[in-house]
Order: sequence, then C-alpha cells, then structure tokens
Amino acid sequence: MQEVLKVVKESRMVVNELLQTTGECLDSHANGELSTTNVTLADHYKRAFKYNTPGRALYMHNKALIEVLGHELTHRLYRSMQPLAQDVLVNYPLLYVSDNPKSSSDVLVGSRGSWSPLHQDLPLYCTSAILVLEGFKEFVIVPDEVVPSLRINITSGLWEQPIMHDGKYYQDLQDLVHATGGAVLPLRAGDMMIMPPRVFHLARNREATVSCNFSVCTMESVPLTVAQTLARIEQSPRDVMHFDKDFAQLLADCTKMLLQQAQVKPSTIHNLTSRKRLPPVQSILDNSVRLMEWYMTLQCIPNGWVEGFWGPVRSRLLTQLQAALPLHVTPSTEPPAAGPSQATVPVSGKMAGVGGGGSTAALPRPLGTATRLGLDSRAGDGAAADEPVQPRKRRAAAHG
Repeated sequence: MQEVLKVVKESRMVVNELLQTTGECLDSHANGELSTTNVTLADHYKRAFKYNTPGRALYMHNKALIEVLGHELTHRLYRSMQPLAQDVLVNYPLLYVSDNPKSSSDVLVGSRGSWSPLHQDLPLYCTSAILVLEGFKEFVIVPDEVVPSLRINITSGLWEQPIMHDGKYYQDLQDLVHATGGAVLPLRAGDMMIMPPRVFHLARNREATVSCNFSVCTMESVPLTVAQTLARIEQSPRDVMHFDKDFAQLLADCTKMLLQQAQVKPSTIHNLTSRKRLPPVQSILDNSVRLMEWYMTLQCIPNGWVEGFWGPVRSRLLTQLQAALPLHVTPSTEPPAAGPSQATVPVSGKMAGVGGGGSTAALPRPLGTATRLGLDSRAGDGAAADEPVQPRKRRAAAHG
C-alpha cells in the first residue's frame, strides 16, 4: 500500500483539480464546483494537503487507477486484497479510461472538507470497495426511504445542520441516519469498506485524504452490469462510450463463460419428451433466459461504438448464442421424429399425448412452412415428417 501511495504522490499524470464550496449549494450546482484547473497529480497532492481556506476545499475528478499506477502495480494491488481478487475487469486494461462510467477503479485526492454528493456507485450492480491510503474519510450510508428527504449536494459544512424527515426534525445528518437504520462509517489509512450494489451514500474528508475506489465485477455479473450501463447511457446521452478492443474481448469472454455454463443441449428437450419424459424444466428456463438476455444486450450495442470492428464480433457471438438456445435444433443434432404413438397434437390450446395413457405431453417440434401447409412430406429442419393427421382423428385422440 505504501508503494501505491508513493506512486500517487509522485505521479506526473494530469488531473482535473476541482475547487468546491463547503457551504450552501444548490443541487443543480454539480459537486459544488466553483472552478477547475488541470494540474499534475503530484502538484494536486501537495496543494490539497496544504489547503486551508474557510468555506472552500480542493478535490479532483476521478482518475483511473491503472493510468496512475500502471498495469503491473494495479494487478499486484488487486491480488493482495481478497475483496478485489475476484474482479475480472482489471484484466481488460483499456477499459480504464478516466471519467468513463465503465471504469472500475480510480484514485481520489482531496483536502480537508472536500466532499462527494449523495449518489450510488457505478456500475449499479457491482459491489464497491473503498480503500483509504492516507488521511481520514467519513461515509454516510443512507436508507432508501430517507433519500427523498435529502438534498443531493449535502456539502461537508452541512452535515451538522438540522434535517427534516417524515415530519420530524433531526439534530444533524448523523442523528437522522442512526434513527432510520443508516450508518456513519469512519475510514482511516489502511481501512477498506465493502459496499453492496445500489447503496446510497455520501462522503467527506475530515483530513486531507488519498483514497481508491473499486467496482468489483465477477464474470457472472458482467451481463447485468453491461445491460444496466447501456440503460444509463440511454437516459444520459452525454455518457456515450466509444468501446475499445478490450471491451469486445470482455464480451467474447463473457459469452464463452455463459456457453460453458449451459446445462441443457439443444437436442435434450426433444430427446426426453419424445420418450415421454419431462426434461429439466427449471434448468432449461434459467439457461434460456440468461442466454437470451445476453443475446439481446449484444444486439443493442451500436456498431460505431466499437471503432468499426464490433459488427463482425457481434455477428459471431450472436451465432454462437443462437445455436446454444434450447429452441434452436439443427438437423445434425436433432434425433428422428417420434412415431405416431408418441406424437403430440394441439387441442383447444392444450397438448394431448396420443396413445400416451395420460402421460405428460411434449412440445411439438416446429415444422417448416411447406409442411404446415401440407405441401411437403418432410418435417422442417430436414427430418422425416409424420403422416398428416386428419382433424377428425385429432379430436378423437384428444377426447379418448
């Protein structure tokens, strides 16, 4: 940790330094920003630790940790801390671009009194980890039901002001959150806090502080994280992303993971139902939903967002997913059609097994257009078709 702090203190990486107000501030005034300037991280560190102007504070816009530390030191930091060891995004370094909503780790340096507004960490479905390298930072965890009563910009100087919630006045912010099930959590050098997804919180630096924020994302949570990120971009057009090759590789690796987890092969349903057996319904549903949701998510990513090469990658991934869906059965994998004694026919919106003696009915295999119209003696997908069933026989079978 000391090596990380040393690199931060000496970094020549340019950051956006932010002058904040610590007093009254309208919610429309983002982060209480009074002015900004570009300085090196090393200069910002020196200025922040010396700054002591009443009613003002020095902070900075988030800077991607991997840009400051480099790939090797970042990976060493992740491997050394158990909560971070399961993160997968660190393996795709080009994802780490400062001020990018999908960046999963960053560094912050702020003077005494600098603060963060009421917010949820992004991506919304990732667990967050906050590590303090130097100084003293204070977090307030806010219950969801209290959020409507609070302003967004509760500056560091307003934490001790009275607050009204649900028709009752509370002495200060700490009094309110303690009475409503929230918490005030102090973090000093060496402390790490793990925060569940979608938790509202705000923070202030009681002393000049250096801290790192991490969004811990497992490969299993990538589909939901990507979907939520895209939904957020839809609501905030300013957040349009120009994805890079690392992002495309992450999507390909996630697709591979989902396909490896698939427990039901496309031909399994037909094989079992044709023998009057019930397939693993819950596994089929769970697997199909995961694959289809990921399929639709990939379809939503515009080609131009991935520098022109996303189109062919997406086509390949969509083809792989489509082939893995249980409803997609190819001639090479589908077994021969069941005989007449095992056939299924629709009656009044229900499925009845012919000659099944009350056995569980199986879903029929979809037929080609020519077959459905009686113009082709072959079943769809190249398999042999059963003999056409006359409507009168179909009714007799259903009521027999």
